[in-house]
Amino acid sequence: MQRVIKINGVFNCNRIYYELEVPSKKEHLSENKFVLHWTPSKGNSAHLQSSLKALKDLQYDTELIENVHFLSAQGKEAAKVEFVLRTDPYIKTLLCEKQNVTHEFSNKHIVFEFSSPNIAKPFHVGHLRSTIIGNVLANLHDELGYKITKINYLGDWGTQLGMLQVGVEMLGVTQTEIQSAPIETLYKAYVKANEAAKKDPNIGERARQLFSQLESENCEPSLSKQWHLYRDYTIKELQVAYERLGIKFDMYEWESQYSQKHILEILRMLETKHLLLPEKDGRKVVEVEERRIPVVKSDGSTLYLTRDIAALIDRWKRFQFSEILYVVENGQSDHFKALFKTTSRLLDEIKQNRLRHVKFGRIHGMSTRKGQAVFLKDLLDEAREKMFEKQTQSPNTKASLNNKETADVLGVTAVIINDLKQRRQRDYDFNWDKALQMNGDTGIKLQYTHCRLYSLLEQNAHLIQGNVVEPRFDYLNEEEAIDLLHILGRYPQVLWQTKEQLEACILVNYLFNLCNSTSRCLKRLPVKTEENILKQKQRLLLFQAAKRTLHRGMNILGLKCLNEM
Repeated sequence: MQRVIKINGVFNCNRIYYELEVPSKKEHLSENKFVLHWTPSKGNSAHLQSSLKALKDLQYDTELIENVHFLSAQGKEAAKVEFVLRTDPYIKTLLCEKQNVTHEFSNKHIVFEFSSPNIAKPFHVGHLRSTIIGNVLANLHDELGYKITKINYLGDWGTQLGMLQVGVEMLGVTQTEIQSAPIETLYKAYVKANEAAKKDPNIGERARQLFSQLESENCEPSLSKQWHLYRDYTIKELQVAYERLGIKFDMYEWESQYSQKHILEILRMLETKHLLLPEKDGRKVVEVEERRIPVVKSDGSTLYLTRDIAALIDRWKRFQFSEILYVVENGQSDHFKALFKTTSRLLDEIKQNRLRHVKFGRIHGMSTRKGQAVFLKDLLDEAREKMFEKQTQSPNTKASLNNKETADVLGVTAVIINDLKQRRQRDYDFNWDKALQMNGDTGIKLQYTHCRLYSLLEQNAHLIQGNVVEPRFDYLNEEEAIDLLHILGRYPQVLWQTKEQLEACILVNYLFNLCNSTSRCLKRLPVKTEENILKQKQRLLLFQAAKRTLHRGMNILGLKCLNEM
């Protein structure tokens, strides 16, 4: 479909490709001719509306496009260009072309920061949402041809690190114990030290001393080595869980990368720009929209806003990004407003429109059998066990597939889709039964449909393998086939809308519709019992395109596609 339009130096061709709108099913097929609409972006529409002569600027593939009309604005509907398509060539673009995206966005570098747990605390459900949403948005931009970098920025700084070390000493935790279950073991040590500190103030003082040593350039090698091991063990455990979620980061970074040297440089820059304001109690603040945000405490120590400014400036110097997206819950809005406004005032080239806080709501009611401290591994294990129980009880499960590996993929799929089908900024109540149900709009529906299509295509591969099958609309003119063709045509438009709104639920709901339409076609348009071999081949092309689109969409969502279940 990239060849539909070429504009003579007036508009961005690739953007128009995604802005092409597949109208409603009734309008999409008018008098047996498929049509597409294009409503120019703001700033372009006036040019087209001013004169029909503007259509002369449009060069298009006459083999694919039969005619072009200019439709004037009517009521609330804006002016648009209508492309009347030649039916069989258009069907061919849907069924035979892989629709690989031309990488005209490859000069735009988008950096994503998401997940970002702390090494001494549980991986809570807020981190889970950040992880799932951030991964989808990064995958989506990658699919569209942008250059992307995925960063996991872990919290490993502050007095909590001193408290963690105190807890390890109090419990007598061995290296072997930490290495075998680092996150849970370190969390127990952290909790132990905090409980003891409530009764003995010396413990808090000891924690501050240990952290002060870590900050010092003369830190004891044994303490520094221990701290680095905690980080390494934590990453290894997280990577196992991330792999189950279908996530791979380009890099892991740490708060501790931005040492006292970096912080002093940021404070110097703030003072030079007259942005660092003194308070009567000895604190120093920056002013953001009439709010005074603390940057330096009265004792001279800095807050994490300073480190975030240092990290943002460092990333700008390294990546020269077009945009950077921080995928963090709604509750951090004020922090990011302060970060963006302050940093853009420090460096003119870091414009605020390059900086985005992708907000999301909270999950209520998610816990595991182990209690309220939700560890990511426990959460995914819980999903696997519950899914395994359902598989065991289902009469439709193949005996050979009644295993934990398949149950793990299904459980992860269910958890991911249950989250992504929600509007991003809404809070929602988590319910295990709803998330893992076999019927309805769930992740299981996507996997089940993919398996059905895989099986059908495998069984009938001989009919189209190695053969050149030219799509013919007169063999695919049933209502169900037209509905599926209409949905397949909307895929590029859906990707662009998902990207523009940063709302994964747009893509998820599209895939649900694709599955529903495919199921109707599988029921109404059989292959095996169809006597006309030409119809058999055309239907297989249709189902092949449906599977290809479903597979691509599921990959963007971070799902591993099953072929059997």
